[in-house]
Order: sequence, then structure tokens, then C-alpha cells
Amino acid sequence: MNGKRITYPLKDRWSYLWLAVGTLLSFFWSIPLIIWLAPIFLLRFMRSQKVWLGFLLVWLSSYLTIAITFREALPLPLPEYLIMMLITSLIGSALPFLADRLLVPRLRGFVATLVFPLAVTSMDYIGALTNPMGSIGAQAYGQYGNLALMQLLSITGMWGITFLVNWFAAVVNWAWERSFDWKEIRRGAAIYAGILLLVLLFGGARLAYAPQPTGTVRVHGLTALDMRQEMPKLRQAESDWQAYRQLTEELREPYLEATVREARGGAQLVLWPEMAVWVPAEDEAEFFRRAGEIVSQEGLYLAISMVTVNNDGNPSINKIVILDPAGDIVLEHHKYGNAAAEGFLPGDGVYRTVDTPFGALSGIICNDTDHQEVVAQAGRNGTDILLSPSLEWRGIDPIHAHMAAFRAIENGVSIVRQADNGLSVVVDPYGRVLAAVDHFTSSERVMVAQVPTYNINTLYSYTPDLFAWLAVIGFVAITILAVIQGRRQKRAAAAQPESQADSI
Repeated sequence: MNGKRITYPLKDRWSYLWLAVGTLLSFFWSIPLIIWLAPIFLLRFMRSQKVWLGFLLVWLSSYLTIAITFREALPLPLPEYLIMMLITSLIGSALPFLADRLLVPRLRGFVATLVFPLAVTSMDYIGALTNPMGSIGAQAYGQYGNLALMQLLSITGMWGITFLVNWFAAVVNWAWERSFDWKEIRRGAAIYAGILLLVLLFGGARLAYAPQPTGTVRVHGLTALDMRQEMPKLRQAESDWQAYRQLTEELREPYLEATVREARGGAQLVLWPEMAVWVPAEDEAEFFRRAGEIVSQEGLYLAISMVTVNNDGNPSINKIVILDPAGDIVLEHHKYGNAAAEGFLPGDGVYRTVDTPFGALSGIICNDTDHQEVVAQAGRNGTDILLSPSLEWRGIDPIHAHMAAFRAIENGVSIVRQADNGLSVVVDPYGRVLAAVDHFTSSERVMVAQVPTYNINTLYSYTPDLFAWLAVIGFVAITILAVIQGRRQKRAAAAQPESQADSI
């Protein structure tokens, strides 16, 4: 259906109101619905402005909202933080709006609605890929709790959700520019609505027909100390190595005693949080001997998250070690996510598993979980239960724990995340929360759950981030198409000033 020709910048006397509305909504990004709504108004504003003015104002809007909202989540020195937020707001927000403003006027029909979601998905992925901290801040995490939509993770990973959410903003603007004339927009609206409906039906069906687990294992996660409070003591004692060794030994006792208690309370597997104990290298053998005696006597698996402290100038090692009921070390994983920046020797990023009577176990640590392309190994190697101890802080509670649910769905595994100074949580392969304990609201920081002992095969684990790369390729392709069509429009306008209006 042909209609009036749409020219840019749009004439809209309310454009600055839309900028204000979009900016205000962006401050409430933790509400899932807001992420669908805010881009609508910012996109409308951008299309009603001259290119560079609109770009600078949208960038400023994004910078203010991100810098203010995430200050507690990233406790960096202020100058470093402000520079990081400037770059993040440019890549993650401003550039996609600029791409939309430059390319959409050169395209005809409904295909123009693909520019914005392809640009956002591409930039979001590139940002996650190049960030040492991984995918922290990725847009899709804002949809936590929408379980039907989150099942798309099993196919496309986060990037399908990012695309779908931002495509909605582009489709609404496409319809808005046509005055919501049903005759003009019905085909495009039907295309988007049909795809969204299929995604939600898939998610609903996947949840409704999820198989019942054939078995479970009783897991107890425990946080015996607040390591954030103990760290100043450790740092003060570093100048006297013997005093340091004595202090670390004293701080290990609460965990060993609590492990005995939980074992006698019915635990089959006990998990400690990240950096629960600090063990000087020369004391490590004795520590494992003591821990081995406990697991042998109590007959359980013990996942120890610890730091091996080197006093010879070499970096310390942040690792998780699993002991079996015989007291033997059956798995060891060294943290790789952001480990070097934290002063630790980085691990190799290879996921190892150990077969147990209750399925295959694997272990990673804290920020490892934020590297979705690496965690995909867990889906491919048959991991049933992925242990993810963490040491966090108030500013990322509970956001960081919520991110673990995305890894569970992507790879069809259950994840047990025991946190010090954060939210401890157990999620099943469909992202359903089985248990949770918040460090800041609980007097007894012990999490107990019957964890399913099965793995669900997912497409994503075998094709990690394929959808993201398709979005990058799609964005390049649509950019080329826009350039070609833009040149044709110029030639047509020169030959015939009154060109035909666009259509779907």
C-alpha cells in the first residue's frame, strides 16, 4: 500500500519530549518492560533531528543514565569509571541510533525496521566480546524473569532477545511514521507479531513440557565468613608471613567446621563461595589432607573455592577444587574471567568434568560465568551441574546472580551459585529458581536445594553466538543495501523530483 513519502528529519514538535521520556525510562532499566519502551521514544527523537545534533544528544542521554545507574556496580576510580561509561554508552547505545538515522532514510519499506535491531545486537555483542569482564551490561539481562522469552536463549543465546526487543522499537516507529494507518502497517505488524508469538509459544511449550528429573542431589552452599570484612586483616598481616599463615589457618576453621555440620544435616555436596579460604602454597598439602579426612568421614563431595597464595613473587591462583568421598582431588579449575586484572594467574578457560553418582560436575568461578561463549563448553561436554562460586559486592546484588540463569538455559545445565556478599541461587536447565539466599538479608547464609541431575541438549551450546555473528553480517548487508538504494533515490530524484512513496 502506497502512502505519503516520509522524509527525514521528521517534523515533530514534541521531539524533545520524546527525548526526555526515553531518558527517564532508561533509569528504570531493571524493569523488563522498560527495555521495550525506552528505545521507542529515543528513536523517534533521533529521527526528528539533524544527524549530528541528534547523535550527540542521544549519546549524552545514554551516558548520563548509564553512568548514574551503574556507579555502585562498578566501584572503579571516578576518572576511569567515567571514561569507561563514555565508551560503553557510545558503543552500546549512541552508535546504533546513529546507524539507524543514517541508513533508514535510504531504505524503502519494512526492511528498514531491521537496521536498528541489527545495529544494537552487533554493538552489544562486540562490546561483550571485547570487554575483559565479559557480557556484563548486555541488554538481554534486563529480561530476567520473563521465562517464556528466556527460553529463546537455548537457540540464539542472548542475542536473539536483544534483536527482538529492539526490533519492536523500530517497528513501532515505522508504524508511527505512517500515523498508525492500519492499511499501511498491517503486513509489517503481522510479521513482527507473528514472530514474537512463535517465540513466546516456543518458550511456553518448552516450560510446559519440560521433562521431570530422574534424580536429584542434595546440595548445601555455605558462606561461613564475610570475606569483604576479613580482607583488611589479611592485607595487614601480609608483612609478617608467619602471622599471615596463622591468620589464614584460623579463617579456614569456620568453613571446615560448617562443612561437617552440613554433611551431618544431609548434604551430599557442599559448595563454598569464591575465595572462601586463603591457603599459603606451603600449607596447601596439609589443608587438603585435613579436608580429605572430613569428606572421607562424612561421605560427601566438597567443592572448595580458594586462593593459593604464593610468597615467591608469582601470582596467586584463584581456583575451585572438588574432593570426592575418598578425599581425592578429582577436579581443579583456575579462574580465567578478569583474573589477571584481579592479580591472579589466569586459567586456561577449559572446562573439565568429573563423573559422580549424581551426574557430571564441573566448576567455574564468578566472572567466568559472564563469558557466555566459553561457558558453552558445559553444554557440549555433558555437564549436568555447573558450580559457580562467587565473591561479590552490594552494587551487583542480585543482578550478577540473575545472569547465571541465562547460562543455565543456554546450555541446558543446572547452576549452583554460592555467593559471599551477594545472592546465592540454584537454577535448573530452564532458568527456574530452585533456591536462593541473599547475603544481606539472611542471618544464616546456608542454601539447601535438591538439584536436578540431568542435562538438556541445546542448539546454542553447539553454535555459540552464531546468531550474533549473523546479526553482524546482516548489518553489513543492510548497510550495503542502504548505500545502493540511496544512490538510486538520488538518481531518481534528479530525473523526477516527485518520487513514489515507499511501501512494505
